[in-house]
Amino acid sequence: QTVKTASFEDVAARWFESKVRHALAFKTVKTYDCTLRANILPYFKKIDIDKISLSQIEEVKYKFQREGLKPKTINRVLTMIRQIFLFAQDEGHINNLPFKRSLLLKDEKKTFDYFAELEAKSLLMENRASDSYPILYLALHTGMRLGEILGLCWDRVNFASGKIEITRTLHRRENLQEKTKSGKARYFPMNEELRLFFLELRKAQISPTFVFTNRNGQAFNPDHFSGRNFKAACRRARVRSLRFHDMRHTFASHFMMKGGNIFELKELLGHSDIKTTMVYAHLSADHLLEASRIVNFGLYNGNGGATGPSLALAASSV
Repeated sequence: QTVKTASFEDVAARWFESKVRHALAFKTVKTYDCTLRANILPYFKKIDIDKISLSQIEEVKYKFQREGLKPKTINRVLTMIRQIFLFAQDEGHINNLPFKRSLLLKDEKKTFDYFAELEAKSLLMENRASDSYPILYLALHTGMRLGEILGLCWDRVNFASGKIEITRTLHRRENLQEKTKSGKARYFPMNEELRLFFLELRKAQISPTFVFTNRNGQAFNPDHFSGRNFKAACRRARVRSLRFHDMRHTFASHFMMKGGNIFELKELLGHSDIKTTMVYAHLSADHLLEASRIVNFGLYNGNGGATGPSLALAASSV
């Protein structure tokens, strides 16, 4: 089948505009843009896309490995290249996909950290007079992402239904996006404490739009909050200086340690795939305990003896 000749650079530019710029979160778009410019275009820029072979892609992969790039970074590059080729196939620029999934490297296991209960309490106690306090409180009690918290507007605090409607993300002070990281809206039920928390905030509200603002009534800047406000909050509380995102891990970890259900946690965090939530499963106080009780043939009575047929007889009959 005849293909429409086009350079890799041209196809990549159209793919970026069509599939990335207006479809993904601001930070993801920024990461993709940097990766495209630094790690992909220099190697394929002027080549006709239908002339690029699997071996050429492999050469780029091996070069990055020799240079010591992390598997996560290399896999991002390879995944983007594959997406560009899929787009090119749909647009009629190639007939066959010069790519195979086995190119992807085995990524290192994801690890996370979280605040212990005393650290979390200290973080709140020592920051009660700070502008950051309400943000810290909501993060620790809901597991919401920083952009979701800073982008929360009063029209999404629904006292009638008793739910926080998480539908937006603030990327910069002036960039409020009408979607979350997963692209799906989710709802967090307000318990009585959260309801009172929001009622108190509403009494003192400065902005008619944003729930959380500085003393000048402006929305916080997500690009600066972690490095400035959150680091300062950790210093005041004399706790470890973790990432703000570890507040989300703190909520999830304590949810499981206090007897929460992994499937309910998935919904509260807004994960699309239960596999993402499973990283917290081992923290459950009863992790695998109930599962270990599922198979029980009733042969052992717990006093050193057997119930029913003897263990020896049971074994001999197998």
